[in-house]
Formats: sequence, C-alpha cells, structure tokens
Amino acid sequence: MKKRIALLLAGVMVIGMLAGCGGKSETPSSDTAAATTEDGGSGAAAELAGTKIAWVCNQSDAWHHQTAVTAQEKLKENGYTIDLFDTKNDDAKGLECLEQIQIAGDYGLVLYSGNVAQVDAFKKLMDSGTSVVMYAIDIEENHDVISTWVCSEYDLGYLAAKKAAEQLPENANIVILRGVEGYSGSVLRGEGFHAALEEAGRDDITVLAEKFQKFQKADAMTCMEDWITAYGDKIDGVISENDDMALGAIEALRGAGMTADKDHVLVYGIDGLYQGCKAIKEGSIQASAYQNSNDYADAVLTRIQKLESGEMKPSDTEDLTFGASYIDSSNVDEFLTYYEENGMAQ
Repeated sequence: MKKRIALLLAGVMVIGMLAGCGGKSETPSSDTAAATTEDGGSGAAAELAGTKIAWVCNQSDAWHHQTAVTAQEKLKENGYTIDLFDTKNDDAKGLECLEQIQIAGDYGLVLYSGNVAQVDAFKKLMDSGTSVVMYAIDIEENHDVISTWVCSEYDLGYLAAKKAAEQLPENANIVILRGVEGYSGSVLRGEGFHAALEEAGRDDITVLAEKFQKFQKADAMTCMEDWITAYGDKIDGVISENDDMALGAIEALRGAGMTADKDHVLVYGIDGLYQGCKAIKEGSIQASAYQNSNDYADAVLTRIQKLESGEMKPSDTEDLTFGASYIDSSNVDEFLTYYEENGMAQ
C-alpha cells in the first residue's frame, strides 16, 4: 500500500457565474491502472474542442470543492482555465451541466463526479471533441467508455481502521458511521474498515452498531446521540467514513458529557480537511485518512497537455488510481499551516 504524505495545494477564490448549472469561472503522481485508445461512437475521432476545462461536482462537498479549486489554481499557473459547475448533489442537475457544456462547444476536458453513469451524455461530449473523466467514484458502466480516476477507497477505509486497531484498548466496543448505502466508495471503505481490524487480529473488538448517515454531520450527530442512549459509556471508539460525521459524533459525545480523546472515546475519520485537522490537533480525532487533492490537479494538467499536443485524443481513456495516506498528531501541523496560509481555514 502506498503511504505518501503530500501537502495539499491551496484553493483560490472563484469569481464569475455561468447560467444553468451555476458554473463558476476564473477570468484571465499516481499509478496508471489502464490506458486504452478508442475512437468515438460516430467513427472518426473528433478534433479537440478547446483547452478550457469544466469541473462538475457537488460544490458544497468540502473535499470536492477543495480539489476543484486546487486544480483550478494549478491550471491557472500553467495558462489554462477551469470553470466550476455545481450539481448540488443532484444527478439530474449534473446532466444539465453536461448538456450546457456540450452546447458551449469549447471545452476540451470535463471532470465529473456524481452518483450515476451519464454514459449517453459522455459519449456526446467525446463525439464533439471533449475528453471526459469520472473522478472519485468508479462506476463499472463507464469502463472503457471514459477515464476513471480514483483514490483507493478501500485503502482509505483500511488506513483509518488500521490506526484504530493499533490504538483501541483490549475488548473495545466501537460504532461505525457509514456514508451512502450502495455507493461504491462506501462499500469499499467499509470493506477496508473490517479487513484492517481482522488483519490486525483484533477479534476482541465488538462492533456495537453500524449505520449509513449519508456523510452528513447533523445526521451522524443524531445517530450518535441514539447510540449513546443505547450503549452509554460502553462506547470506546468511533470509526467514520468522513471527518464531518466524525465531528458530528464528537458533538454528540460532548453533549452527553463524554470526552473524545486518546484516553476516553477514540475517533477516526477520512478526508483530512481543515476542520478535521483542527480536531486532530486538539486531540478529539486521532487520525484521518485522506486522498490528496494535488494528485488530481497534477493529473488534470497532464491530461490537458496531452490533449493539446495530440498525444491523446478526446476519445482516449486512461484510468488512474491514487494512493491513500493519513494525517495524525505527527504531521497535522504542516497541514494546518498550509490551510491557514492559503485561505482554506474554514
């Protein structure tokens, strides 16, 4: 398993607004899993539509927004423009964004993240000269149609639970906060959680409860309150599929007069964003596994350069899998400093 700690690049303020999907525009290392070259569905491969890049995702999701603006800044430094489009976590809105991008006709690359494959829309874009990448989620229907870029979701779950297995007391009782039921990332993170505990030989650990809370802090807080009512001070640890839910659990613990720290209830998360890092610094989260936004930014720059030079065609696919790492008390200061110095302390 690759264990590579790298600093996240800073985000920048986004200005301007496009119609329709709420696209936002700035004015003027990884393991390759697979690479294939295929012509678009209409026959001859289309010429590159342009060098502008569209980034389509749920902009209210902290990690997705951070990754988008990190890439936006890196690409700006290299003479390229990334416009941000907001799906508002709605797949129908995501399709509208893709249609808007196709109508514009001058985007050479689309980065897309959503809950379903938009294969027909993707094919239309590629036939029009736009390369398409689905990122942060692996949907089988997209295989060999578009590129897929992901961090190993399994490794993210595995690293968080591996740290927990090293630190939880003997005969510990834990609860697990899951993301979205049926979502491939949640499936893999959950598999990583359980595999890490099993491989560490921690069959003494009892999982009291495990529930899907849609990655939402408020939902996780309510769920944790219910668990505290049911199990009280029997709870020794919390493993969460993201930091937001971990923070919700911590608020519930504090509301019940309980303490989240290394000597009481041990909490573990995934994402390593600013609020999670603050919690690591204060000791209420013990560690957070994370996928490095800079890996995606580097890959976007490489892709658009290959498209512009002709090394790749819009219909070509190249799948990438990035390594997962983790943040704990030993390295959290460097992340906090970077966030604070670059306007990401929120």
